[in-house]
Amino acid sequence: MPAAHPSPPPLERYWPSAPLRRYLVVVIVLAILPLAALVSWQIFADVRDEQRQIEANLAGSAAALAQAVDSELNASLDALGNLAHSELLQPGQADAFQRGLLQRPPARRDWHSVFLVDADSMLRFDSAAGAQPGAPVSGDLGHVTAQVTRDAQPAASGLVATRGPEGLAVLLAVPVVREGRIAYVLGARVSGAAWQRLVGAASRPDGGYVALHDARQRLIAWTLPREVPLGAGLPADAADAIRSRPFGVQRLPGPDGQPVYAAWQRVGPSDWQVQVAAPAGPIEAGHRRAILGALAASGGSLLLGVLLATAAARRISRPLQTLAARGHAGLPGRVPVREIASLRDALRAAAERDEQARRTLEADIAERRRVEGELLAAHEQLSAGQRLMDLAQEAGHVGFFHHRFGPDELEWTPGHCKLFGIDRLEPPRLAGWLERIAPGDRDRIEREIRQAWAQRHEVQTLEYAVAMPGGGARWMSSRVLLRYAPDGRPLQMTGVTVDMTDQREAELQRAGLTEQAVAARRAAEAASRAKDEFLSMLGHELRNPLGAISAAIDVLETADPAGPEAADARSIISRQTRNLAHLMNDLLDVGRVVAGKILLARQPVNLAALGDRVRRTLALTGEAARHDLRMRLEPAWVDGDSVRLEQVMTNLLTNAVKYTPAGGRIEVTTGLRDDCAVFEVTDAGIGIAPALLPHVFELFVQGERSLDRRAGGLGIGLTLVRRLVELHGGRIDAHSSEAGSRFTVLLPAIEPPALPPPDALPPSRRRRVLVIEDNRDVLAALRAKLELEGHSVSTAADGIEGLNRLLRQQPEVSIVDIGLPGLTGYELARHARAAGYAGRMIALSGYGLARDVDSAMVAGFDGYLVKPVDRGQLRASLED
Repeated sequence: MPAAHPSPPPLERYWPSAPLRRYLVVVIVLAILPLAALVSWQIFADVRDEQRQIEANLAGSAAALAQAVDSELNASLDALGNLAHSELLQPGQADAFQRGLLQRPPARRDWHSVFLVDADSMLRFDSAAGAQPGAPVSGDLGHVTAQVTRDAQPAASGLVATRGPEGLAVLLAVPVVREGRIAYVLGARVSGAAWQRLVGAASRPDGGYVALHDARQRLIAWTLPREVPLGAGLPADAADAIRSRPFGVQRLPGPDGQPVYAAWQRVGPSDWQVQVAAPAGPIEAGHRRAILGALAASGGSLLLGVLLATAAARRISRPLQTLAARGHAGLPGRVPVREIASLRDALRAAAERDEQARRTLEADIAERRRVEGELLAAHEQLSAGQRLMDLAQEAGHVGFFHHRFGPDELEWTPGHCKLFGIDRLEPPRLAGWLERIAPGDRDRIEREIRQAWAQRHEVQTLEYAVAMPGGGARWMSSRVLLRYAPDGRPLQMTGVTVDMTDQREAELQRAGLTEQAVAARRAAEAASRAKDEFLSMLGHELRNPLGAISAAIDVLETADPAGPEAADARSIISRQTRNLAHLMNDLLDVGRVVAGKILLARQPVNLAALGDRVRRTLALTGEAARHDLRMRLEPAWVDGDSVRLEQVMTNLLTNAVKYTPAGGRIEVTTGLRDDCAVFEVTDAGIGIAPALLPHVFELFVQGERSLDRRAGGLGIGLTLVRRLVELHGGRIDAHSSEAGSRFTVLLPAIEPPALPPPDALPPSRRRRVLVIEDNRDVLAALRAKLELEGHSVSTAADGIEGLNRLLRQQPEVSIVDIGLPGLTGYELARHARAAGYAGRMIALSGYGLARDVDSAMVAGFDGYLVKPVDRGQLRASLED
């Protein structure tokens, strides 16, 4: 009987029959295609990234130009706003205002005329050539004044023609509000050359252009390489795209009809747009070259792979044909082809059958041993589980019970008794079990058991607390199996009880941690909101003085240096610079206080003298000149830092001035109350809202402010005041009503100090001192203070020079700045001590944390001074 041919494996059954050459070609194609696809995708991605980078650069240039145009618009509108607030510009005084305006140079150098239109749209005056005052306004001027009157907001026109030699200009106008209504519209014509200069200075791509359009997409200024008429509009597609969004980047037709990649951005309330564009042709040509190169490289690689596969297949198929025709004797030597392995398989068939039999036998033996091992392991696991259960019962972690309902008999294992901390259950009934449960859970457990009986539950889980005999409580969990009679009566109840105290405590701890995490997240969200509000307010507070300074600088550029306009401009710059400095000082101080970086230079301080000093300062600055300031200063001595306490008084008194109307009374008192020194400021201002009063000392918190923002700041002043008062061991209270606010500072009082010693030092206490400091102003101040005390002083400006002078002169005292060039103060001290210098060394730094002082002591210093250094601290540091 012929042997049956075994069926091929499923995979080979469906494998196509083909020449080896075709298989190799398919393999090469399948190997190269993914790589070619990956390279092509990468090139496409690079092209896309390059396109995105080009668009990002265009968008960045558009944003920068928009900011420049916005600044120029705001500067002109601010200058018009300043003119609009002129006291001469009152109803019926337009002629006086015109004469005053014509007698001084223009507020902006690019203005070539100024006009004034009344509420009836009649031209009151116009400095442009050929203007006709008294005539109704029309055309572009009428459109702008009507827009200002309608919206009560500044407005700007597009590029319009003028009668003067300047040719083209932009109309800017602002409302002049008197007694709650618009009395006039004040405007100026800004030369078109100003916007052309601004656009010409902007960066633009090679071959591209920069343009500025008005609200109707008409050109105001441009850098187009081809000539485009003035006031020309954009193509319809480009105008629709730019009008639909405030900013964007898109392929659009340019003003000359050529395709470009354009980025645009809307400028402020004027609805102008800036546009930065690059020609689309070169960009797209580069992209096409890259893509065609990728396709050519991929196709060439695929073609080369097919040719190589064909050549390799020819070298393999020929030996196979020889083997099929002549047998293995026709191919002496080694042939590295898989198909030739079939001959070796035939020669080794007998040996492989024996080997297969042996492997089968070994596999049977191994399987038998595996089964035996699994059975043995299962037996050991059952034994171990039983042992673990016995150990758990003995340790009192697990217990079993059984209850029969007819006779009401309850049986507990010893392990169950240990769980409840007793030797045996008394009485051995269900009531005895319930009596062991904590009173708060007893009624609930009894109710759950009866509900399970009534609803014929087969399984019930009970969780409850047990009061232990020795005190304390434990949490138990009982898993109960219930059996019933045919008529529904409960027959028996069997179950196991496990001590769940550790798990319960872990759950409670986890719940507590979750609550803490939620509270922390809410606090973080509140801090984030306060941070955002603070940053927004900081931006506004910085913008106001910077805008005023910018406008004043423009006036200085055009006005007579000796004229009143220049004097006013210098006064504005000085006043706004002081405002900026005060703002920065408050920010730095509150940061140092919150971070714990302020060290107090304590000494006896008289609050009355300090209050008088603050009064003189306010009189010098003129801040309280418009208020009725009354001060009742009685002596009250405290142990404190006079600079920081003066800062507290100045902040409170400045707040009172800000929030009190002109002419209002502000009262300041110092004195003693019980054992405390008291400083109190009472104003007749607007008061503090009841909802805000409990939070008035928190960081960034401030009351409602008027639209001009003259009252208020960043919400950090009172936080700084409270922290400084607390650092002195005192407290501050705030009270408010409709009559005003009162802030009371209470500090620990001390006895007035004895008379100070003579100011001049005796010769025995005068020293040879070397001061090493790289800041020339600080160095000069320290030298002057020391020489006035009678000391002999030498100086050095860097670490290397200072070390050389110290070792050469061997001064009795050396004062060394920590942040020196060449050698730091720490390095200088270590070198000096290593060289045998035995004089007194005092570190000088702007940092005063404990770790900074410790680092100085470790380096070899004997004392530590924090900048700025007053005379008393300096004198004390020179003593041993």
